[in-house]
Amino acid sequence: MEANICLEPIQPYYPVPNGRGITTGRMPEVGPRRAMLRLALLPVIAVGLVVLLLGPQADAGSESVATVSHVVKAGETLWSIASAHTAPGEDVRRTVALIRSANGMPSGTVKAGVTIAIPVGEIPGWRTRAGS
Repeated sequence: MEANICLEPIQPYYPVPNGRGITTGRMPEVGPRRAMLRLALLPVIAVGLVVLLLGPQADAGSESVATVSHVVKAGETLWSIASAHTAPGEDVRRTVALIRSANGMPSGTVKAGVTIAIPVGEIPGWRTRAGS
């Protein structure tokens, strides 16, 4: 007895909402309105990616802040270090925040022997007094 064997590849079946299916391996044709929409979105997506990738880097090195190094001694706290580097009449809390930001400190705890950077001079984006 001889078996009938089909050697043709089986095409995938893609159901669609109206009940008919696409039995070929090709994707359905895209209408002209949808094609125009895709073409219009390409430049918008490209500009968005450029801004997303290059935007933060453009601002990153534009303004540098002068710093001094300080080696933490036994018994010193971040507050005592900040108050020693704060100008008279200025808020010590501001200096603490600047030191923490410059060193990436998650808390205000410092350990003896560690070297920290202390921003000095005019800091871009920070007000020097409450009235200015």
